[in-house]
Amino acid sequence: MLCAVSLLAGTAAHALAPDFDAVRDAWRPSEARLLDRHGEPLAEVRVDFDERRLDWVSARALSQPLVRALLVAEDKRFLQHDGVDWQALAGATWDNLWRALEGRRPRGASTLTMQLAGLIDPALRLQGTRRSVGQKWDQAAAARQIERRWNKAQILEAYFNLAPFRSELRGIGAASRGLFGKDPDAVDAVEAVLLAALLRGPNASAEKVAMRACAVAKRLDPVPDCRDIRTRADAVLSQRYRIEPRWQDATALARRLLREPGEQRPTTLDARLQRRALQALGGTRDDTSVVVLDNLTGEVRVWGGGPDTADSVLQRQPTGSALQPFLYGMAIEQRWLTAASVLDDSPAFVTLPLPPGMPDGEPRGAVSVRSALGLGADFPALRVRALIGDDALDATLQAHGLAAVSKGGTRASLIELANAYRTFASAGLWSAWRLEPVTAADALPASPAQRLWSPAAAWIVGDLLTLRPTEGEAAPRPWAALMNGRSADRSVWWSVGFTRHYTVALRAPRPVAGTWLALIDALDGPSFEPPPERPAAPPGVERVRVQFEPAIEASRDEYFLPGTQQAFVDAAVRDVAGRPRIVLPKSGVKLVSAGLPAGRQTLLFEARPPLPGLVWMINGEHLPAVEGRALWSPRPGRHRLALLDAAGLQVESMEFEVRLDESAASPAHP
Repeated sequence: MLCAVSLLAGTAAHALAPDFDAVRDAWRPSEARLLDRHGEPLAEVRVDFDERRLDWVSARALSQPLVRALLVAEDKRFLQHDGVDWQALAGATWDNLWRALEGRRPRGASTLTMQLAGLIDPALRLQGTRRSVGQKWDQAAAARQIERRWNKAQILEAYFNLAPFRSELRGIGAASRGLFGKDPDAVDAVEAVLLAALLRGPNASAEKVAMRACAVAKRLDPVPDCRDIRTRADAVLSQRYRIEPRWQDATALARRLLREPGEQRPTTLDARLQRRALQALGGTRDDTSVVVLDNLTGEVRVWGGGPDTADSVLQRQPTGSALQPFLYGMAIEQRWLTAASVLDDSPAFVTLPLPPGMPDGEPRGAVSVRSALGLGADFPALRVRALIGDDALDATLQAHGLAAVSKGGTRASLIELANAYRTFASAGLWSAWRLEPVTAADALPASPAQRLWSPAAAWIVGDLLTLRPTEGEAAPRPWAALMNGRSADRSVWWSVGFTRHYTVALRAPRPVAGTWLALIDALDGPSFEPPPERPAAPPGVERVRVQFEPAIEASRDEYFLPGTQQAFVDAAVRDVAGRPRIVLPKSGVKLVSAGLPAGRQTLLFEARPPLPGLVWMINGEHLPAVEGRALWSPRPGRHRLALLDAAGLQVESMEFEVRLDESAASPAHP
């Protein structure tokens, strides 16, 4: 009950009473609270199941009927005595002689202060049915010490908070909330006499409590109706008490984080945004999880949704097509593709196995990269994955805090995927997300940001995901980029994207794009006039008017990395990502060791995707490819390398130079 259980030494009559502030500060509610970044409560959960205690209640927060009922029932001369009511003690002593002769139970004469001494010090508590003369004397001495150091308001306040009322309810805060569903300042006269009656027998039957309460009521003015008292006693004491948490906006997170009674744990969450987000989820909040990150700092502003019994934000589930922006971003960064490149949305020559559940709709034929990503089309994404290779893709995903695709497919938690997308919103810089606020006392700085994308490539990916105004849209919404993805079996749906200020992620067992739009309207919309515009393109992004021939898509302005721009796109060549490309060696000078025989040094040729029938040709010499690879013994000089398809047609060619390295004796590397 009380953390400092030995604040009062009851065995020494001259011992000093504990300080009131020490008693109050030692109090710990059985609940703990999760706070937002401004100190506002978000959730409250019970962590101590020995007793039910709520916040300490000040004397000013006690209703007048409550104070009057207590004094009438327990200590009518409380304001006059100095801790011991000698008049009541003398009367009780004389009366108890006759009670003993008649075989009746003795009556006590303990004042509120004497009872308080027993509540503070375990040595002074009632042991068995009655106290010994020595215990009574120590209790009286302790009460007088309390009266010398405390004022009457402090004594009343401490008594009301430390007293047991019923079952596991300790303190007036828990008793009034648990039995009557109200705070102590709202307790009326009928409820007050019932609470006062419970102090003599916390677990007595409703009938006995009502009888005692009626006896207390007769000494009040005005006198509460005894019929009302009996009705109320039957209603509240014949069933188990109930205390609902006062804050329930992040219950699952609170259950995971909070451990200590009375703990008040701060977070980076924003209560205003948290409530707006949960309101936007509406009736879907039980199976829809949501995360909102601050783009600049990585601090979590919203964390919720899903059942209160489990923190669904951390559950890892299949990402499926939600990873496509990383695929296309890698191909664009390497200058293998542009936003205007044409891909074949069909299963022809797809080299990777198709996951169950694919494809998403009918094959669409020729589509641009922009359209393929906007549609989340499966076949183009598989072609790009084959072009990139799983090793490179795994390295990129792991740098973003995600699992590798080569180990049976990627599963990610909502917070992990949201933070990976935040990299695109942060000009290509990745940093860890944070739920704990940074304080001045923190010894270590936040983890430094890592550059994973060039600002230009990150901006182009964001542009590919940018939401375009729809016809008939009532009002412009803030600029936003969104990717809608799903797992291969369609059991998990993702909507992840970002605005100028936040990265927002949703996950549910159904499509949630409409909910995502409602959510960003709730987060950004009302706060900015006019709505925030899209970020300006960084240096290294070039805008060109693009025309497709044939016109598979309308002419438009498109964005390119330097050296990749084109005004006319041959849409008849659909298999840009499906055509093999030379991955190794890179162009330039290759050094080989002068100290090793030529036959012991090799240079690796590698093509992706590794289509059947590929052949390498080096200076007119044919080398068969195995899984797109071949080894060649390098010779000094300039060389021309070509890659041929199964029909003998040249797919790509390059030139490189081999030079002897007199200082090295190790084999050549690509």
